[in-house]
Amino acid sequence: MALFKLTEGEYAPLSAAAAGSTFTMSEPFAFAVDPADLLDEEAPEEDKEAPEGQADAES
Repeated sequence: MALFKLTEGEYAPLSAAAAGSTFTMSEPFAFAVDPADLLDEEAPEEDKEAPEGQADAES
């Protein structure tokens, strides 16, 4: 995760962090997060059956 600021027509890095470390910024507001917390580790599988009450498109 990275934050850049446009200064005199060029982007300059202000803050950066990889998963497992803390991304911190103060502009335009104070914010801190571990980028790993933003990952959805339990993403649904495409092969799972449709929830009950929803018909399959091929039915």
